[in-house]
Amino acid sequence: MTGIDGEALQGRVVRTLGSRDRQAVAALVTHDVHYEDAFVDVPLLGPDRLADHLAIVWSAIPDVAFETTGPVLHDGDRIVALPMRLVGNHTASLAGIPATNRFVHVHGMLVLELDATAHRVHRARLFSDRYAASVQLGVLPQSGTVGDRAVRAIQGFGLLWGK
Repeated sequence: MTGIDGEALQGRVVRTLGSRDRQAVAALVTHDVHYEDAFVDVPLLGPDRLADHLAIVWSAIPDVAFETTGPVLHDGDRIVALPMRLVGNHTASLAGIPATNRFVHVHGMLVLELDATAHRVHRARLFSDRYAASVQLGVLPQSGTVGDRAVRAIQGFGLLWGK
């Protein structure tokens, strides 16, 4: 047992994610870090790819903040789960979505596997609600609206466009 200090790790992760500092990201993770979330198509490998991903968020949501939302869960050895949320105003293009100037708050659980020393992140996976984020950005209609019912009807009945 390495004696993980979950709260210290959570504070370090939250500070790093909000730091807008590529070197801080590299210091937090191993040279071969493996990262996944619902917003990337393929796993991101290495600190540079992870920092590139964060830079997109930092640019699109310049006032972005990462907040803790509950107690840290861990196995006492190398697996840690950090409940958190991203908050900020979407003021620049994000993955092809033009600036909406909307406030977004996306809740998630960041699950980490630490290296053998339990000091750096070797694997990370963010579990979050992509649908809720899309609704907040105005990409998808809000649940229960006419637009939502129309989208569900198209999905459910398999209507084909142009036929």
